[in-house]
Amino acid sequence: MQRALAFRLSSFAFYSAVAFSGFTSSASAQSAARAAIDPRLYAGLIWRNVGPFRGGRVGAVTGAIGAPGTFYVGYPNGGVWKTTSAGQTWYPVFDGVKSVSSVGAVEVAPSDPNVVYVGTGDMLTGGTLDQGNGVYRSTDAGKTWQHLGLDASKHIQTMMVDTKDPNIVLVGALGDPQKKGDVRGVFRSTDGGQSWTRTLSAGDEIGIAKLARAYDVPNVIYATTMRHYTPPVYSQDRLRSF
Repeated sequence: MQRALAFRLSSFAFYSAVAFSGFTSSASAQSAARAAIDPRLYAGLIWRNVGPFRGGRVGAVTGAIGAPGTFYVGYPNGGVWKTTSAGQTWYPVFDGVKSVSSVGAVEVAPSDPNVVYVGTGDMLTGGTLDQGNGVYRSTDAGKTWQHLGLDASKHIQTMMVDTKDPNIVLVGALGDPQKKGDVRGVFRSTDGGQSWTRTLSAGDEIGIAKLARAYDVPNVIYATTMRHYTPPVYSQDRLRSF
């Protein structure tokens, strides 16, 4: 177990890329906006459990800019749940999708709270194998969903949507842990997921664990990678001999 953990940690890498274009963000303007908030207002903030109270753990969470109290959570085997009351009540919004229930990433477009992207397939933890079948998109705040491909990615636990254009999205795919393949890495779409271009590849065994944005310069994107492939213990010929 120690050897496996050490190998996994040592397989992490760090990448930086200019993945989005057309941003005109001003760091000084954002700093001024932050300075205008009285820091004493934060003194009353405390953590509280808002549910939803069901078995399992949360694989992803995101909020909707411009829609106060609206949040989405994704579950490894429970689909996507939504609240419009800051967690007082929750309701499932992904039950119409029958082919998959494992969710690893959820992102609302910053420029349009009606556009929601879901990456399916949670990260391997505790011996579970909750695989997905690619990316889904909703343009009506979770009422209906469209499948956008990347089926063979199997595990998507990180996504990022352009701050101004809801059709530009980045997907970090871990890939199939049981097969080597090229459906892993960073994929980019400029047409709302109708087509995808792989913009970062670290090999046929290496997937993307996390994407992060520099908030003062949002066209700068960082990506961490992780080896996500386990060779079979027995060959097919040996299995047939049993």
